[in-house]
Amino acid sequence: MTVRFKHRFDNILEYITTLGFILMLLCVVMQVIFRYAVHVPIPWTEEAARYFLIFVTFWGGAVAIRTREHISIPVLLDRLPKGASLFIQLIFIVAMGVFLVVVFRGSIVMTALTWNSPVGSISWLTLGRVYLILPTGISLMLIYLVAWALEILKELRDITKAKAG
Repeated sequence: MTVRFKHRFDNILEYITTLGFILMLLCVVMQVIFRYAVHVPIPWTEEAARYFLIFVTFWGGAVAIRTREHISIPVLLDRLPKGASLFIQLIFIVAMGVFLVVVFRGSIVMTALTWNSPVGSISWLTLGRVYLILPTGISLMLIYLVAWALEILKELRDITKAKAG
C-alpha cells in the first residue's frame, strides 16, 4: 500500500466518521427542536441518531486504533524498558484482534439473520443493513491492528539488531 493511498484512505475514513457524527448530532437537535419547540415530534430522528451512534462507534473505533487514541493506561508501559513495553503492546493487540474476530463472526451471523427485518420508523432501512456497520467497522479496526502489530514487530527487530550489533 503506498503512503499516498494510505493517507487518502485515512482521511476519507475520518471524513466519513465525522459526517456520521454530524448527522447524529443533527438528528438529536431536530428531535429536541421539533418535540419541545414545535410540538410535532419526528419519529425517525431517535432511531436515526441511534444508528449513527453505532456507526460512529465502530468506524470511529478504527480511527482511534489508527491514531492510538483508544482507551489505555500507559503508566506501566512507560516505566518498562522499550522492548518489554513493545512486547506487552503486542500481546494487547493480539487480544484485541481475537476479541474483534469473535465479534466479527457474530456480526456476520446477525447481519445475515436480520437482512430483511424492517426497523421501526425508517421504512426503507432493514436491521441487516444496520448490522452491516459492525463487520465493516471491525474489518477496518483489524486492518489498523495488523498495521500496528507490524510496526511493533519492526521496532522489536530493530531493538534486537541494536543489541546484537
